[in-house]
Amino acid sequence: MSWFTFWMIVINTSFWLICCFGTAWLVHRVLPSSIYEKINWLFKERSFEKRFYQMIFLPKWKDKLPEWGKVWNFEKSHLKQELNLDYVNRFILETYRAEIGHIGMAVLGFACVLANPRDYAQMAIICSILNVVVQIPFCLIQRYNRPRLVRLKVRFEKRGLQ
Repeated sequence: MSWFTFWMIVINTSFWLICCFGTAWLVHRVLPSSIYEKINWLFKERSFEKRFYQMIFLPKWKDKLPEWGKVWNFEKSHLKQELNLDYVNRFILETYRAEIGHIGMAVLGFACVLANPRDYAQMAIICSILNVVVQIPFCLIQRYNRPRLVRLKVRFEKRGLQ
């Protein structure tokens, strides 16, 4: 392996790690929670979504993908143990953060083209497109879970439960 190839591997690996983990960090630590109220239109459930999720069998495979809630001190597995309004609100917020984070990773991934020499632009574009494909299922999972959590939140509020 040439030094050039070695350094391109190091540069690209570093780029993708910084892109993905950096985006997740920004979404969780820098963006204020209030921003999600301002872009609420993005998170609204569309009329076709339920049918689409059933068509792709999302409920069957969604829990098989990796999830990093532990990194941000949130575990969705606690839903059954900590079922209260505060936990449901936090879970909804986490779905906002996760969706924005994965969208951000998908978009920012195209900067990979800038991290590579012009001769490697085609490879960088292919990697960026593959990254978008990888991010889509994670966004779909957030969009699938959030309406169910919102309905649960409404039930808690109607019953006056905390």
